[in-house]
Amino acid sequence: MLKKPTPVTATTAVTADRGSMVFSDDFTDSGSGWTRESVADFSATFTKSGYVIVARGFVDHEIASPYSVPKQQLSVSMTATESTDSPSESGFGAGCDRGLSESTVSYDFVVMIDGTWEIRRHDTRPGAASASSLLKKGTSPKAPGAASITVELMCATLSDGVTTRLLTFVSGTDVADITDRVDDLPRLGWLGAFVVRGEGTRPTTVTATYFELRDLTG
Repeated sequence: MLKKPTPVTATTAVTADRGSMVFSDDFTDSGSGWTRESVADFSATFTKSGYVIVARGFVDHEIASPYSVPKQQLSVSMTATESTDSPSESGFGAGCDRGLSESTVSYDFVVMIDGTWEIRRHDTRPGAASASSLLKKGTSPKAPGAASITVELMCATLSDGVTTRLLTFVSGTDVADITDRVDDLPRLGWLGAFVVRGEGTRPTTVTATYFELRDLTG
């Protein structure tokens, strides 16, 4: 008998390991579909240590996952290290993206070198009130650095189709559980990305060693 999907609701108790895995990558295969772009403020390369991103400029660089099947409720998790001489406001994390072309909504959960974290909504829909909105911030139980940490974002759109519950974890510790409403949220489901935040004073180097996507409904 097929297992009946059990979507996350507004009150569901959720742990960091919820859901069924739909994609994972340990970055040992350079042909797995991740970008290898190199431009003025961003470069991505495969090395023996992992998938290495060098970022410059104050911007959240979203690196899209090769997995392209949208999910209404998605968990995005990445494990990485970051250069210890990185600027204090640089960092890395996980992102969920929804929509087509130039009309998208995305959520980024980023943990920074200074030990703080942020959840932001980036919005390119026509008429959006703000291109980038800070939804919540706080202090992380672990900060990026020479030791690996795992950063996880869950984007669970509820049954009304416009409210998304956002749950975040750092190395298994829950740090935030909030909801955000977008009345004309794109109908297509969420795709996963990992995020590297640059900062203008000098470059930061993030080495990713593991990435995972899970469908929260099954």
